[in-house]
Amino acid sequence: MTKKLIKKSRNNTHNLNHDTLVTIGRVIKARGLRGEIKVEPLSNVLDRFKFLHEIILELKNGENINFNIEYSRISGVNIILKLNGIDDRDAAEKLRSAYINVTLDNVAPLDNNSYYIFDLVGMGVFDSSNNKIGFVTRIEQYPANDVIVVEKATEEIIIPAIKEFIVGIDLKSKKLTVNLPEGLPRYPKEGKKNE
Repeated sequence: MTKKLIKKSRNNTHNLNHDTLVTIGRVIKARGLRGEIKVEPLSNVLDRFKFLHEIILELKNGENINFNIEYSRISGVNIILKLNGIDDRDAAEKLRSAYINVTLDNVAPLDNNSYYIFDLVGMGVFDSSNNKIGFVTRIEQYPANDVIVVEKATEEIIIPAIKEFIVGIDLKSKKLTVNLPEGLPRYPKEGKKNE
């Protein structure tokens, strides 16, 4: 139901709202002698890098720096990027562990019935009778399927993100409608007692 995609940028320093940047990769290391960097994509949309012209690197110290992309290519499960102004191995090595962010207008389009995690987090969750259950706090990704963690007043409910349980998603009204089966895992929230 959800794609393994995105986590939000944590520390934006160029007067950007925290919700305006989306993290799509992380610099693993320098590659070669001409300033290329090897990138671990944090998205399953690898082709996105072919069409990107600009990225925002979030360095380990929290500073954000805009870069234009000279070229990119897929290398196995990773991406090789060459950034304007990064012309040797030493300059590329200084970017190690930086997160690669894009603005929302550069986020890759998705197929039908696929959603970005940042679109789902915070959504109200309702049953098929329109009774509010809680709200989405996070999406956890597993090999078989993702799960949606829903927070109620005193507990969290884990809902598999599969068609059998997801009745509908309305991005405009921030509403997720679910069909809750019996026996879903429920965990007490820290500091609260189940009643």
